[in-house]
Amino acid sequence: MDTVAHEVLDHLNLGILIVDEKLKILFQNRFMLRFIKRHSEDGKCGSLPELIPGFNSPYFQISLIDALEQGHSLFFSAAMHEKLIDSREKYNIRVTRFMEEDQKRLLLEFTEVTDSFERIRQLRESISQLRLLNQELKQKEKAIQSLAYYDQLTGVANRALFYELAEKFLRAAERNHEVLGLMFIDVDNFKQINDTYGHEAGDKILVQVAGILTAATRRNDVVARYGGDEFLILLPQINAPDNYKIVVSKILQAKRDAIVCNGISVEICLSVGVSFYPQDGDSVDQLIVKADRAMYIAKKQEGDNWYYPAENIE
Repeated sequence: MDTVAHEVLDHLNLGILIVDEKLKILFQNRFMLRFIKRHSEDGKCGSLPELIPGFNSPYFQISLIDALEQGHSLFFSAAMHEKLIDSREKYNIRVTRFMEEDQKRLLLEFTEVTDSFERIRQLRESISQLRLLNQELKQKEKAIQSLAYYDQLTGVANRALFYELAEKFLRAAERNHEVLGLMFIDVDNFKQINDTYGHEAGDKILVQVAGILTAATRRNDVVARYGGDEFLILLPQINAPDNYKIVVSKILQAKRDAIVCNGISVEICLSVGVSFYPQDGDSVDQLIVKADRAMYIAKKQEGDNWYYPAENIE
Protein backbone atom coordinates (compact mmCIF):
# COMPACT_ATOMS: atom_id res chain seq x y z
CA MET A 1 0.00 0.00 0.00
CA ASP A 2 1.50 3.33 -1.01
CA THR A 3 2.20 6.34 1.21
CA VAL A 4 -0.73 8.38 -0.14
CA ALA A 5 -3.15 5.56 0.71
CA HIS A 6 -1.68 5.34 4.24
CA GLU A 7 -2.10 9.09 4.69
CA VAL A 8 -5.72 8.97 3.57
CA LEU A 9 -6.57 6.02 5.84
CA ASP A 10 -4.87 7.72 8.81
CA HIS A 11 -7.25 10.65 8.58
CA LEU A 12 -10.44 8.60 8.52
CA ASN A 13 -12.73 8.85 11.53
CA LEU A 14 -12.94 5.08 11.85
CA GLY A 15 -10.50 2.30 12.62
CA ILE A 16 -8.82 0.43 9.77
CA LEU A 17 -7.00 -2.88 10.09
CA ILE A 18 -5.58 -5.04 7.33
CA VAL A 19 -4.60 -8.60 8.23
CA ASP A 20 -3.22 -11.52 6.25
CA GLU A 21 -4.43 -15.14 6.13
CA LYS A 22 -2.80 -15.84 9.52
CA LEU A 23 -4.54 -12.77 10.96
CA LYS A 24 -1.23 -10.97 11.31
CA ILE A 25 -1.72 -7.21 11.25
CA LEU A 26 -0.22 -5.66 8.13
CA PHE A 27 -1.60 -2.15 8.62
CA GLN A 28 -3.45 -0.12 11.21
CA ASN A 29 -4.37 3.57 10.97
CA ARG A 30 -4.07 6.16 13.74
CA PHE A 31 -7.63 5.57 14.91
CA MET A 32 -6.55 2.07 16.01
CA LEU A 33 -3.98 3.46 18.46
CA ARG A 34 -6.71 3.54 21.11
CA PHE A 35 -6.91 -0.26 20.87
CA ILE A 36 -3.17 -0.86 20.55
CA LYS A 37 -2.28 1.25 23.60
CA ARG A 38 -4.91 -0.54 25.59
CA HIS A 39 -3.42 -3.99 24.96
CA SER A 40 0.30 -3.42 24.39
CA GLU A 41 2.80 -1.46 26.44
CA ASP A 42 5.14 -0.92 23.48
CA GLY A 43 2.29 0.33 21.31
CA LYS A 44 2.46 -2.54 18.86
CA CYS A 45 0.32 -5.62 18.20
CA GLY A 46 1.35 -8.46 15.97
CA SER A 47 -1.99 -10.16 15.33
CA LEU A 48 -5.68 -9.49 15.43
CA PRO A 49 -6.38 -11.86 18.41
CA GLU A 50 -3.61 -10.09 20.38
CA LEU A 51 -5.13 -6.72 19.70
CA ILE A 52 -8.73 -7.84 20.30
CA PRO A 53 -8.78 -11.03 22.41
CA GLY A 54 -12.46 -11.47 21.71
CA PHE A 55 -11.55 -12.74 18.23
CA ASN A 56 -9.99 -15.82 19.86
CA SER A 57 -13.39 -17.40 20.38
CA PRO A 58 -14.29 -20.32 18.05
CA TYR A 59 -17.26 -18.45 16.60
CA PHE A 60 -15.19 -15.49 15.42
CA GLN A 61 -12.29 -17.69 14.29
CA ILE A 62 -14.62 -19.74 12.09
CA SER A 63 -16.27 -16.55 10.78
CA LEU A 64 -12.93 -15.00 9.82
CA ILE A 65 -11.71 -18.18 8.11
CA ASP A 66 -14.98 -18.33 6.17
CA ALA A 67 -14.51 -14.71 5.10
CA LEU A 68 -10.98 -15.48 3.91
CA GLU A 69 -11.88 -18.67 2.08
CA GLN A 70 -15.32 -17.84 0.70
CA GLY A 71 -15.08 -14.09 0.44
CA HIS A 72 -18.17 -13.52 2.61
CA SER A 73 -18.48 -10.09 4.17
CA LEU A 74 -19.08 -9.97 7.91
CA PHE A 75 -20.76 -7.45 10.15
CA PHE A 76 -20.42 -7.56 13.93
CA SER A 77 -22.78 -5.03 15.51
CA ALA A 78 -22.04 -3.46 18.86
CA ALA A 79 -25.52 -4.40 20.00
CA MET A 80 -25.12 -8.11 19.16
CA HIS A 81 -21.45 -8.46 20.10
CA GLU A 82 -20.92 -5.94 22.87
CA LYS A 83 -18.41 -8.23 24.66
CA LEU A 84 -16.18 -8.61 21.61
CA ILE A 85 -14.28 -5.42 22.45
CA ASP A 86 -13.31 -4.68 26.04
CA SER A 87 -14.05 -0.99 25.90
CA ARG A 88 -16.45 1.62 27.21
CA GLU A 89 -16.92 2.77 23.64
CA LYS A 90 -19.20 0.85 21.30
CA TYR A 91 -18.08 -0.24 17.82
CA ASN A 92 -19.62 -1.84 14.77
CA ILE A 93 -17.08 -3.95 12.88
CA ARG A 94 -17.29 -4.70 9.16
CA VAL A 95 -15.00 -7.35 7.64
CA THR A 96 -14.34 -7.54 3.88
CA ARG A 97 -11.93 -9.74 1.90
CA PHE A 98 -9.79 -8.32 -0.88
CA MET A 99 -6.87 -9.60 -2.92
CA GLU A 100 -3.40 -8.00 -2.95
CA GLU A 101 -0.88 -9.55 -5.35
CA ASP A 102 -2.73 -12.89 -5.26
CA GLN A 103 -2.70 -12.81 -1.47
CA LYS A 104 -5.91 -12.88 0.56
CA ARG A 105 -6.37 -9.98 2.91
CA LEU A 106 -9.08 -8.96 5.35
CA LEU A 107 -10.08 -5.33 5.76
CA LEU A 108 -11.63 -4.58 9.17
CA GLU A 109 -13.46 -1.28 9.64
CA PHE A 110 -14.25 -0.13 13.21
CA THR A 111 -17.04 2.46 13.39
CA GLU A 112 -17.70 4.02 16.79
CA VAL A 113 -21.40 4.13 17.64
CA THR A 114 -21.16 5.17 21.30
CA ASP A 115 -23.19 8.33 20.71
CA SER A 116 -25.85 6.32 18.90
CA PHE A 117 -26.08 3.91 21.83
CA GLU A 118 -26.37 6.83 24.23
CA ARG A 119 -29.13 8.37 22.10
CA ILE A 120 -30.93 5.03 22.02
CA ARG A 121 -30.61 4.76 25.81
CA GLN A 122 -31.95 8.28 26.23
CA LEU A 123 -34.75 7.51 23.78
CA ARG A 124 -35.70 4.40 25.76
CA GLU A 125 -35.70 6.42 28.96
CA SER A 126 -37.88 9.05 27.30
CA ILE A 127 -40.27 6.38 26.03
CA SER A 128 -40.43 4.88 29.52
CA GLN A 129 -41.14 8.30 31.04
CA LEU A 130 -43.78 9.00 28.39
CA ARG A 131 -45.40 5.64 29.13
CA LEU A 132 -45.55 6.47 32.84
CA LEU A 133 -46.89 9.95 32.04
CA ASN A 134 -49.51 8.42 29.75
CA GLN A 135 -50.59 6.05 32.51
CA GLU A 136 -50.87 8.96 34.94
CA LEU A 137 -52.90 10.95 32.41
CA LYS A 138 -55.23 7.99 31.86
CA GLN A 139 -55.71 7.63 35.62
CA LYS A 140 -56.42 11.34 35.92
CA GLU A 141 -58.80 11.12 32.96
CA LYS A 142 -60.66 8.30 34.70
CA ALA A 143 -60.77 10.33 37.91
CA ILE A 144 -62.11 13.37 36.05
CA GLN A 145 -64.66 11.20 34.25
CA SER A 146 -65.69 9.72 37.58
CA LEU A 147 -66.19 13.20 39.02
CA ALA A 148 -68.22 14.22 35.98
CA TYR A 149 -70.46 11.16 35.66
CA TYR A 150 -70.63 9.33 38.99
CA ASP A 151 -72.06 10.24 42.35
CA GLN A 152 -69.14 10.61 44.73
CA LEU A 153 -71.00 9.27 47.76
CA THR A 154 -72.73 6.18 46.40
CA GLY A 155 -70.65 5.40 43.30
CA VAL A 156 -73.68 5.02 41.01
CA ALA A 157 -74.34 7.22 37.98
CA ASN A 158 -75.15 10.86 38.64
CA ARG A 159 -77.87 12.90 36.97
CA ALA A 160 -75.65 13.97 34.05
CA LEU A 161 -74.71 10.40 33.12
CA PHE A 162 -78.27 9.21 33.61
CA TYR A 163 -79.64 11.75 31.12
CA GLU A 164 -76.90 10.93 28.62
CA LEU A 165 -77.62 7.20 28.75
CA ALA A 166 -81.39 7.65 28.99
CA GLU A 167 -81.46 9.65 25.75
CA LYS A 168 -79.52 6.90 23.96
CA PHE A 169 -81.78 4.12 25.29
CA LEU A 170 -84.87 6.16 24.45
CA ARG A 171 -83.78 6.62 20.84
CA ALA A 172 -82.95 2.90 20.62
CA ALA A 173 -86.39 1.97 22.00
CA GLU A 174 -88.00 4.27 19.44
CA ARG A 175 -86.07 2.72 16.54
CA ASN A 176 -86.61 -0.88 17.66
CA HIS A 177 -90.19 -0.44 18.91
CA GLU A 178 -89.19 -1.57 22.41
CA VAL A 179 -90.50 -0.80 25.90
CA LEU A 180 -88.30 1.38 28.13
CA GLY A 181 -89.03 1.43 31.85
CA LEU A 182 -88.10 4.09 34.42
CA MET A 183 -88.33 3.66 38.19
CA PHE A 184 -88.29 6.55 40.65
CA ILE A 185 -87.23 5.47 44.19
CA ASP A 186 -87.35 7.56 47.33
CA VAL A 187 -86.11 6.71 50.85
CA ASP A 188 -89.04 7.24 53.23
CA ASN A 189 -88.57 9.53 56.24
CA PHE A 190 -84.98 10.31 55.27
CA LYS A 191 -85.05 13.79 56.82
CA GLN A 192 -86.17 12.27 60.10
CA ILE A 193 -83.28 9.77 59.93
CA ASN A 194 -80.80 12.60 59.40
CA ASP A 195 -82.29 14.64 62.22
CA THR A 196 -82.30 11.68 64.61
CA TYR A 197 -79.03 9.89 63.84
CA GLY A 198 -76.99 12.53 62.01
CA HIS A 199 -75.81 13.03 58.46
CA GLU A 200 -73.11 10.37 58.73
CA ALA A 201 -75.79 7.76 59.35
CA GLY A 202 -77.87 9.19 56.50
CA ASP A 203 -74.92 8.90 54.11
CA LYS A 204 -74.41 5.26 55.08
CA ILE A 205 -78.06 4.53 54.37
CA LEU A 206 -77.82 6.13 50.92
CA VAL A 207 -74.73 4.04 50.13
CA GLN A 208 -76.56 0.90 51.19
CA VAL A 209 -79.66 1.78 49.15
CA ALA A 210 -77.47 2.29 46.06
CA GLY A 211 -75.96 -1.15 46.65
CA ILE A 212 -79.38 -2.77 46.99
CA LEU A 213 -80.65 -1.18 43.78
CA THR A 214 -77.51 -2.14 41.86
CA ALA A 215 -77.68 -5.75 43.06
CA ALA A 216 -81.37 -6.03 42.06
CA THR A 217 -80.90 -4.84 38.47
CA ARG A 218 -79.44 -6.30 35.29
CA ARG A 219 -76.01 -5.44 33.94
CA ASN A 220 -77.37 -3.10 31.25
CA ASP A 221 -79.82 -1.35 33.60
CA VAL A 222 -78.78 2.10 34.84
CA VAL A 223 -78.93 3.02 38.53
CA ALA A 224 -78.49 6.72 39.26
CA ARG A 225 -78.73 9.07 42.21
CA TYR A 226 -81.10 11.78 41.10
CA GLY A 227 -80.50 13.99 44.12
CA GLY A 228 -80.76 13.83 47.91
CA ASP A 229 -82.49 10.55 48.81
CA GLU A 230 -83.95 10.04 45.32
CA PHE A 231 -82.75 7.37 42.88
CA LEU A 232 -83.64 6.46 39.31
CA ILE A 233 -83.44 3.10 37.56
CA LEU A 234 -83.57 2.86 33.79
CA LEU A 235 -84.86 -0.47 32.45
CA PRO A 236 -84.05 -0.81 28.72
CA GLN A 237 -85.25 -3.65 26.51
CA ILE A 238 -87.90 -5.10 28.82
CA ASN A 239 -90.37 -7.45 27.15
CA ALA A 240 -93.48 -6.16 28.93
CA PRO A 241 -94.32 -3.41 31.44
CA ASP A 242 -95.15 -5.93 34.20
CA ASN A 243 -91.53 -7.13 34.15
CA TYR A 244 -90.61 -4.19 36.36
CA LYS A 245 -92.22 -6.12 39.23
CA ILE A 246 -89.33 -8.60 39.09
CA VAL A 247 -86.90 -5.79 39.87
CA VAL A 248 -89.12 -4.44 42.64
CA SER A 249 -89.35 -7.93 44.16
CA LYS A 250 -85.56 -8.26 44.16
CA ILE A 251 -85.22 -4.85 45.80
CA LEU A 252 -87.62 -5.75 48.58
CA GLN A 253 -85.93 -9.10 49.12
CA ALA A 254 -82.47 -7.54 49.26
CA LYS A 255 -83.49 -4.66 51.53
CA ARG A 256 -82.46 -5.18 55.12
CA ASP A 257 -81.81 -3.12 58.24
CA ALA A 258 -79.00 -0.65 57.80
CA ILE A 259 -76.41 -0.76 60.56
CA VAL A 260 -75.34 2.77 61.38
CA CYS A 261 -73.24 4.52 64.01
CA ASN A 262 -72.88 3.10 67.52
CA GLY A 263 -74.53 -0.18 66.56
CA ILE A 264 -77.95 1.40 66.02
CA SER A 265 -79.96 -0.15 63.16
CA VAL A 266 -82.47 1.80 61.13
CA GLU A 267 -85.11 0.16 58.97
CA ILE A 268 -85.05 1.28 55.33
CA CYS A 269 -88.42 1.89 53.66
CA LEU A 270 -88.61 2.70 49.97
CA SER A 271 -91.36 4.16 47.81
CA VAL A 272 -91.24 3.33 44.11
CA GLY A 273 -93.02 4.80 41.10
CA VAL A 274 -92.77 3.45 37.58
CA SER A 275 -93.37 4.84 34.09
CA PHE A 276 -92.86 3.45 30.59
CA TYR A 277 -92.05 4.58 27.09
CA PRO A 278 -94.03 4.96 24.90
CA GLN A 279 -97.34 4.90 26.80
CA ASP A 280 -96.34 7.34 29.57
CA GLY A 281 -94.24 9.78 27.58
CA ASP A 282 -91.87 10.16 24.68
CA SER A 283 -89.11 12.07 26.47
CA VAL A 284 -86.90 11.37 29.47
CA ASP A 285 -88.33 14.29 31.44
CA GLN A 286 -91.91 13.17 30.81
CA LEU A 287 -91.09 9.67 32.06
CA ILE A 288 -89.39 11.08 35.18
CA VAL A 289 -92.37 13.34 35.98
CA LYS A 290 -94.84 10.46 35.57
CA ALA A 291 -92.75 8.07 37.70
CA ASP A 292 -92.22 10.77 40.35
CA ARG A 293 -95.98 11.33 40.66
CA ALA A 294 -96.54 7.58 40.91
CA MET A 295 -93.88 7.40 43.65
CA TYR A 296 -95.71 10.03 45.75
CA ILE A 297 -98.89 7.99 45.48
CA ALA A 298 -96.92 4.99 46.75
CA LYS A 299 -95.44 7.08 49.60
CA LYS A 300 -98.93 7.80 50.93
CA GLN A 301 -99.41 4.06 51.51
CA GLU A 302 -98.00 2.29 54.56
CA GLY A 303 -94.71 0.38 54.29
CA ASP A 304 -92.85 -0.48 51.10
CA ASN A 305 -95.02 0.18 48.07
CA TRP A 306 -94.76 0.66 44.33
CA TYR A 307 -97.25 2.15 41.99
CA TYR A 308 -97.54 1.84 38.25
CA PRO A 309 -99.15 5.04 36.90
CA ALA A 310 -102.51 4.30 35.38
CA GLU A 311 -103.82 6.21 32.42
CA ASN A 312 -105.94 8.49 34.62
CA ILE A 313 -102.86 9.95 36.40
CA GLU A 314 -102.45 13.45 34.97
